[in-house]
Amino acid sequence: MSTLSNLYLGSEPTQVTVEGDQLVVTLADGRTVAIPLQLASQLSQAEPLPGETQLLILRRPLRVDHVHVTDSALNVYLQDGRMLSCPLAWFPRLLHGTLAERNHYQVLGDDDVIHWPDLDEDVELLRLLEGGKSIESERSIQRWLMSRKVASSAKVAAG
Repeated sequence: MSTLSNLYLGSEPTQVTVEGDQLVVTLADGRTVAIPLQLASQLSQAEPLPGETQLLILRRPLRVDHVHVTDSALNVYLQDGRMLSCPLAWFPRLLHGTLAERNHYQVLGDDDVIHWPDLDEDVELLRLLEGGKSIESERSIQRWLMSRKVASSAKVAAG
């Protein structure tokens, strides 16, 4: 096991077993961590996990405090004082949004989802932890950009 397992679990995992509906991880210090099998089974449903995959167990859920979007990065400040930063290019709608649209966001869910109503963009905190880019297709982004262009032209013509 990696050193990261010590950081998150507090002790090196020594054994993994299935007991009833739980995946039970036994640690070197004698403690056990039980993970519902339903959750564990969801880890491999979409696609096989690479061998270097690591499991992160959080003692407390992470919560978004506030967000700052620059011309190059999405910076998410957490309630515990940490900050996550991702390239803005990972989120095309934010990248193409105006300063006002980027600054108009809401924190939803259990303070773990960021929603930009003017851009119709949602970013989940866990997705950022995974290093996850937007999953929206290029075709969808192009349609969205075209609709923005049409709406902007209509405003200019009406004004």
